[in-house]
Amino acid sequence: MNAKSRKRSVQLWVTGVYIVAVLILVSLGTWQFARGMHKAELEKKMDMFADSTMDLQTAPEDWNDLNYREVGLTGKPQTARTMLLDNRIYQGQVGYEVIVPFVLQDQSAIVLLNRGWVSREQANILENGTIFEDMKIAGQLYLPKTGMKLVDTILVKDRWPRVIAYLDIPDLSEELGVSLAPPVVVLDSNSDFAFQKIWQPYIMSPIRHYGYAVQWWGLALVLLVFGWVWKFRSQE
Repeated sequence: MNAKSRKRSVQLWVTGVYIVAVLILVSLGTWQFARGMHKAELEKKMDMFADSTMDLQTAPEDWNDLNYREVGLTGKPQTARTMLLDNRIYQGQVGYEVIVPFVLQDQSAIVLLNRGWVSREQANILENGTIFEDMKIAGQLYLPKTGMKLVDTILVKDRWPRVIAYLDIPDLSEELGVSLAPPVVVLDSNSDFAFQKIWQPYIMSPIRHYGYAVQWWGLALVLLVFGWVWKFRSQE
């Protein structure tokens, strides 16, 4: 390979890397912008229903219609089957979110109820196995998404309460031996049955997503300008 061919190969390689880098940056910006749009729609939906609670007497045909809605439920918590969602942090302290199956009064569905956060010490004195009468509760319903799993869903299997890593409904249904409904209901903090509420529908606000989108697109623009300058100078 002569010097001219070698130089052309290097130029083609650099151009290929350059194009791929620009496409990646544009794609990252577009993804962040789409996430921001999704969360903005979610905020709008939650604001729309913030002051209204839907009273569920029985399981709906489609739980998706109630995603992030405030709902009221009547039924019995199954505290003998309490689960502890591990590695939840409140004010710098590691603890659990307490998850219990909740059987609707007409027994049309069993949903998971998030009672809130407790410290590791508090988790040792939960009222596991206490039989409760039918109770009326209210909370925000959502459909959990597991995402990528790095460990098993069930971390501690030899005792109750079980310690879990994810709210994976199929895995938890199998562990409990029942068919759980898809959603989780986050108990309102003013309930006597609630602990410290720490759950949030999302961590990053739409504005931050938009900000990251602008950053990625800005980097893509810088690369485009750099490429244009480099091409112009090489032609000279």
